[in-house]
Amino acid sequence: GARFSRDRGGDDGDDRSLATMTTLPELARDYVQKMISRAGPGAKVVLVDADTKNFLSLVYSQTEVLKQEVFLVERIDNETVEKLMHMKAVCFLRPSYSSLRAVTRHLRDPKFGEYHLFYTNSVRDSYLQDLAQADAQELVKQVHEYYADYMVLDAHLFTVPTHESRGGPDSGRVHQACSFLCAPHVDRQELLGDVDRTVEALAALLLSLKVRKPCIRYQRSSDVAFQIAESLYRLTYCQSEGLFATERGSIEPVVLVLDRTSDPVTPLLTQWTYQAMVHDLLGIRNNRVDLSSKKIATKVPQDQKQVVLSSQQDDFFRAQLYNNYGDLGIEIKNLVDDFQEASKMNHNIQSIEDMQRFVENYPEFRSKQGNVSKHVTLMTELSRLVEEGNMMSASEIEQEIACNTTLRASSVYNEVSDLIRDHKLGEDHKIKLAMLFALRFERDAEMTSRLISELIDVGVPVSKTNLVREVLDYGGQGKRDEDLFGGGKSLLSRATGSLKGLKGVDNVYTQHQPLIASLTEQMFKGRLKETDYPYHAQVPKVDAKQAKELIIFVAGGVTYEESKFVASMQQQYPNLRVFLGGNGVLNSGQFLEGLGARHRMSQR
Repeated sequence: GARFSRDRGGDDGDDRSLATMTTLPELARDYVQKMISRAGPGAKVVLVDADTKNFLSLVYSQTEVLKQEVFLVERIDNETVEKLMHMKAVCFLRPSYSSLRAVTRHLRDPKFGEYHLFYTNSVRDSYLQDLAQADAQELVKQVHEYYADYMVLDAHLFTVPTHESRGGPDSGRVHQACSFLCAPHVDRQELLGDVDRTVEALAALLLSLKVRKPCIRYQRSSDVAFQIAESLYRLTYCQSEGLFATERGSIEPVVLVLDRTSDPVTPLLTQWTYQAMVHDLLGIRNNRVDLSSKKIATKVPQDQKQVVLSSQQDDFFRAQLYNNYGDLGIEIKNLVDDFQEASKMNHNIQSIEDMQRFVENYPEFRSKQGNVSKHVTLMTELSRLVEEGNMMSASEIEQEIACNTTLRASSVYNEVSDLIRDHKLGEDHKIKLAMLFALRFERDAEMTSRLISELIDVGVPVSKTNLVREVLDYGGQGKRDEDLFGGGKSLLSRATGSLKGLKGVDNVYTQHQPLIASLTEQMFKGRLKETDYPYHAQVPKVDAKQAKELIIFVAGGVTYEESKFVASMQQQYPNLRVFLGGNGVLNSGQFLEGLGARHRMSQR
């Protein structure tokens, strides 16, 4: 019936010009608002699946959802939901078979009076027919496609849930690492399943940006990058081509598909800017930090065992996101001082009016208090870890290995060896130093072997020392196109590089630039080698300088250091919208785990 005709992308004709909707959270929030308002007035329940539940919690706080006549947010597959026939169900779902089964169960035994279906991606015709058959009581009022098939972490940052949300421990997957990190040893079907999921997300992003079919470039040395590029081409040019904008004069967006193999150095470096540091030392998952673990020595207030770190919901965090550790301490002290000023005013209650003012401002005061204590707790724990783990001296050597283009293996070997013997430095830090050394001085294999022996001597388990060789197999010179350490540059560009080093560096701990910085720079100068980063054979070639959108995708996972670079690039090019995505955001611990899983698979 007509109720099952598709409506694409929620064009209500009231679409604000896209220029004002450039950030991903704005797009996402706009979708959610439209869904809820399209269901019309009256009491509503929002039904979600595992992925859309995460999507929703990333862009809306619970209180904001409840303000819109929504009384409940519930999993669609929760069979214990009580019957509320006077309510409308707003269903926000991925077009997957499990959600189809859950919807048809509802339609055969309805719990709500009306069903309004909103899918995060294109819905197959056969899927709609199955729905229509199940809906004998005509409870489905509308079906729409709102392209929101990716997780929105920040203005420019998105991720594709390929592993943790799909199944988790009971889904028969033997490992939690993204299959892309374990290629080529991983099961081919599983890999191609993750390619499909990644491409669905990229297509949804392109559709939500309302752009033309993409110009696709990819990293030639990676089979995974090629599979994603090929599959994205097929989906956007052959299967759903009718969905893309066709206005003449608009330019194709550029999608650059990279593999983590191109830059295995960035995820190994100790981080010193706020967001990256919290992820590196404590872990951020879907913009939430879990402070309930036994490992955390700082006293955590009872209501802060789980805290949200989102630049959308926390002004202080938005301002300090990329600030470095040294300045952060001062900023947090200022935050505390400001708060104390505000609370002094609150204690000074003389009259009825003062009391009234206090009561009116109290909720805001409470939330400010919670926010201040959250940042103080995080900072206290970070500084404890930095002090106790002697992280600064390790980080200085890491940066030296990663950035000093004239460095010789013999001149840094002893410092690495001393740190391996330093009992304060954690095991993972020792391993990372040896891995960086191995990547940087691949030709000096004998010294790397000596470092591995030293690691074993100080009691690092073999399961970890294996990673030193594994990272070479994963992302050594044969597996990547670029000279990661700048050794291949002409003398002239090296000299200007080192001059820039003197004035442009905040400090020695943050001088490293991720590879995507030089790739995008080359791209804008038209110098990115087509031999290493070819265009897909069937797509139009676009000059990056002309492009209005650039999407960089890193298969296997991105890092917050790369996200910081993209944010600074966005400021540099105000007329270009830059987005960065990956299969999750990696910290060094997760990267090591992924390489560990890869090693175990290669031994099968």
